[in-house]
Amino acid sequence: MAIGWGNLNGAVTSNVYRAVDKPWYRLGHGIVLAYIAIGFFSSLLFLLLLRRENALRDAGHRDEVIEGVDSKHAHERNGQFESVEAARMEKGDLWSGFRYTL
Repeated sequence: MAIGWGNLNGAVTSNVYRAVDKPWYRLGHGIVLAYIAIGFFSSLLFLLLLRRENALRDAGHRDEVIEGVDSKHAHERNGQFESVEAARMEKGDLWSGFRYTL
């Protein structure tokens, strides 16, 4: 992410900080502030969506059906597995026990 923003900053600086705008560079500063704001709000939205997904997993809405384990929240659409370890190995971060962090 840092490399992407650095590359974007390099492209923006070379194109929007025009000599005709000196000494205030309103266009350049405005565009830089806009993409910083977009990045901030995108990160905030990402954080909120990850918290929502973790809450759904905590509530059991992503539980898989595990043979020999009785769970009232488990649903076949989330997968059917022989063991928790098998579910974890096959699903990776889609496994119901995985939690997202920032």
